Amino acid sequence: MARVNADYRERKRIVFEARGRHFTNVREPAADGGPVGYSSTELLLIAVGNCTLGALLNHELLREVDVARASAVLEAEMVPNPTRIERIDVTVELEVADAAVRAQREAVEVAACGCPLCNTLGDKVQVRVRLAGPQRSPSA
Repeated sequence: MARVNADYRERKRIVFEARGRHFTNVREPAADGGPVGYSSTELLLIAVGNCTLGALLNHELLREVDVARASAVLEAEMVPNPTRIERIDVTVELEVADAAVRAQREAVEVAACGCPLCNTLGDKVQVRVRLAGPQRSPSA
């Protein structure tokens, strides 16, 4: 079982501890009106991105493949009353030299949502994968 301790200190920051490691998120307002640290929604998106990319790059389709670049953009669509996340859109971009892997985009897309968070959030998470070959530098 995963366990995290959260300690709200001085009504300004939350110190998280897991497995002996600490992370502090500042909850004071910034000039833009948001928190200095991450909002709760941003923390969830960070967790989904970590889970998605980690599970995908460790999946049997990509584990032994040369992946030159792997990135994700995550966006949360919010709704009011009560405020909640309606949907999380995840766009994963992979640069893979192996043409056989690029031909399996749908399988890679399914694998991208095989992490525990994606499995838990179910149809709230929509994952799209873009597979590209190696980027060639322009000739001189």
